Amino acid sequence: MFRCFAHRYDRDVDRVSGGSAEEVGFEPTVTLRPQRFSRPSDSSALALLQWTYARRAGVGPNRVQTGYLEGVPGSVRERSPGVWRVRVSTGRDPVTGRWRTTQVTVRGSETKAKNAAAKLYAEVADGRAQATTSSVGRLLDDWVAHLEARGRAPKTIHEYKRLAASIKETLGPVELRRLTGADIDRFYTALRARGLAPVSVRHYHTALGAALHQAVRWGWIDRSPMEQATPPGVEQVEPQAPTAEEIRALVVAAENPNDPRKGNPDMAALIFCAATTGCRRGELLALRWSDVDLELGVLVVRRSISDTPGKVEARTTKTNRIRRMALDPATVAVLTTQRARAAERCDSLRIDLEPEAYVWSQDADHSTPWRPDRVTDAFRRLRDDAGLGHVRFHHLRHFAATMMLAGGVDVRTAAGRLGHAQPSVTLKTYAHVLEAPDRSAAELLGRAMEA
Repeated sequence: MFRCFAHRYDRDVDRVSGGSAEEVGFEPTVTLRPQRFSRPSDSSALALLQWTYARRAGVGPNRVQTGYLEGVPGSVRERSPGVWRVRVSTGRDPVTGRWRTTQVTVRGSETKAKNAAAKLYAEVADGRAQATTSSVGRLLDDWVAHLEARGRAPKTIHEYKRLAASIKETLGPVELRRLTGADIDRFYTALRARGLAPVSVRHYHTALGAALHQAVRWGWIDRSPMEQATPPGVEQVEPQAPTAEEIRALVVAAENPNDPRKGNPDMAALIFCAATTGCRRGELLALRWSDVDLELGVLVVRRSISDTPGKVEARTTKTNRIRRMALDPATVAVLTTQRARAAERCDSLRIDLEPEAYVWSQDADHSTPWRPDRVTDAFRRLRDDAGLGHVRFHHLRHFAATMMLAGGVDVRTAAGRLGHAQPSVTLKTYAHVLEAPDRSAAELLGRAMEA
């Protein structure tokens, strides 16, 4: 085959230059050396002819192998006169496992092509060219699956799936390595055009940012484009805590002393304990009687109830920590009455109240917890009937935090009762409550200097 090729090349050379292939310097296994001719047109025609047949044979004077740089192979090849292809391998794709290459086309001299190869090598060595060809949609799917495997709360997974589905509608087909901050900002603009509030857009920003950060940790991309994105600003809203009078009104409305048959004493006890302990809704509903020591006045928060459509699950607390807290005499009295009601219901079924029975339950034997969504629905109806539509169940937690900090309880103790991972979370959320102690501190220092 090669002989036929060489023969045809030899014939073409004879036609252009009037000599044989050997006479014009054709050495198939080594290189092609262009010869000088009297007419420039003859020299150019022969050079082009030499290049064409050398490309077909896979050899030639303009093929330059650049070798390796830190184990990364690459090459510089002249595809046509003055047009060079610079190619560098960037290793295996962390997702597909296939070998990847990155390349550029350079027009000009061989020196210019080699300089471009050196620059491309530098990008590979720095990690700027090492990126997967996977899409944003693939990342979001794998990221949610990763969170689910790590045991994140079902409600959290459900919310992230909702956000991921919306993000994939716009950014899903985009390759991760081609995603830019401008693309993300355009996505935010589209969300705002759909009527979403800045705080809602921030939820998408948080989810996408977490997914891209995970992509960096997995080695899919070298850096996150979120660094160049600009999410909409959100005004910091101070948590609004209800007053003690409003909470007492809710408790009385739940008990309904005028018509006890229509009252809900369990809801009254739940509201009271939420305000005095500062526990989250799910933490209160996950309490079992084995977690409550009425004699010592101690409550142990071990778990939380999480509900998603069609599923209720008891899991660890938000911070994955168990905390103990002291109970005041009034709260102990409320829980004692609640236990008596639970025992009475079990007696009607001719069973004993088990230590592992739930404190608040929708069953007569207290074997299952009260569903969080049912608690929320019942609380909404109660507060609307009481004319306190601005109060949410979570505001009872704000009441506990506000009263503690305004009363001089140190931040670390307050953070421990509230179940915050760090006291800094408490400070950031309730900084406005510390203005009164700050005023007292200023007056104290002033008096000291006057003396």
